[in-house]
Amino acid sequence: MSRLSPRRWTLALLLYLSTLLTTTGAGAILAGKNPFAVPRDLVAGLPFSLSLMLILTLHEAGHVVAAIRHGMPVSLPYFIPAPTLIGTFGAIIRMPPILHTKSALFDIGISGPVAGLIPSLVALTWGIHLSSPVHSSEVAGHSLALGNSLLFLALSSWAGPLMGTHSTLVLSAVGFAGWMGLLVTALNLIPAGQLDGGHFFYALWGPKAHRKIWMATLFALSWLGLFHWKGWWIWMGFIALMGPRHPEVSDPETPLSPGRKILGYSMILVEILIFVPVPFLNM
Repeated sequence: MSRLSPRRWTLALLLYLSTLLTTTGAGAILAGKNPFAVPRDLVAGLPFSLSLMLILTLHEAGHVVAAIRHGMPVSLPYFIPAPTLIGTFGAIIRMPPILHTKSALFDIGISGPVAGLIPSLVALTWGIHLSSPVHSSEVAGHSLALGNSLLFLALSSWAGPLMGTHSTLVLSAVGFAGWMGLLVTALNLIPAGQLDGGHFFYALWGPKAHRKIWMATLFALSWLGLFHWKGWWIWMGFIALMGPRHPEVSDPETPLSPGRKILGYSMILVEILIFVPVPFLNM
């Protein structure tokens, strides 16, 4: 990590604490409380915010540690508090525009999703165990209806309670944080542009394949936006703006190690398992 001034450390800490506050507020609202009217109701948002912040912190730490291991200058993660459903827009890390080796690009790109995946799975599994089935008529129109991934369906069957014919699983705060963590991981693994998936796909297959995958991703997102969830149109526009270009690597002819290739292909399988075609059913 490059040497940071005390002002940078202070900024990163203030943003982190602010994001902890906004995610706690979001968690309290999701729990049916009004922290604006009753500030002590913020406590109700802690299970969600602490779980989500742990997931996001480990995700960003994965990128930072990988960059340091490869001797790359990197900033602290700057978290972004925001008045959104979960209280944040995530975090950003600043790195200078220098050439990476193929191995460094792969490691930095994939380390965040790998580091965030594990706590997301733990939170989701434990959260499903804490969740309760409720008759569908009691929750219809009164709560956020979440979509399913293949992995979520499997975990619900394994760790969740028995479900009746007309019942709906209402996720606990920890479970929702784990669900959001997997959604964030899935979005970051989209193989395009400067997303984490774009980085390690580029390292795996090179610039020509990266451009073709970018075009295929735009087509897939447009199809999903047309027939499944209109929010994908926003992601399609975002990825279109990033364009198909990717910074070159300093060693394009050097192949990745077999271990990195196995990890890369494994994360492609993970993306298939955790991707949610319709994240929010009533939005």
